[in-house]
Amino acid sequence: MARTLATETLGALIDKLSIVNLKLWHCQELLYGDNEQPPDERRRLEEKNASLLEQRARLIETIDRWIEQATTDPTDMAITSPQNKMYGRFRTDVEL
Repeated sequence: MARTLATETLGALIDKLSIVNLKLWHCQELLYGDNEQPPDERRRLEEKNASLLEQRARLIETIDRWIEQATTDPTDMAITSPQNKMYGRFRTDVEL
């Protein structure tokens, strides 16, 4: 379990979940809103809704597993990804 979860940061997982939630909200707004949809469009929206609900459930499960692993055995996890940014006099591509 450690290797698969270590490839994602918690922030990346939450970002993916928020995107899926937005897509789900828009899909359900069309599916259950006041406007009538043609049968073929409604069927497409129902399939999309089911897919988004599955994605959402998998992401929530993955986030739960990530948190559990981070709190019980964080040794193999990449909890942070250091960013080595170079500003000002440390940059090598600019002459000062």
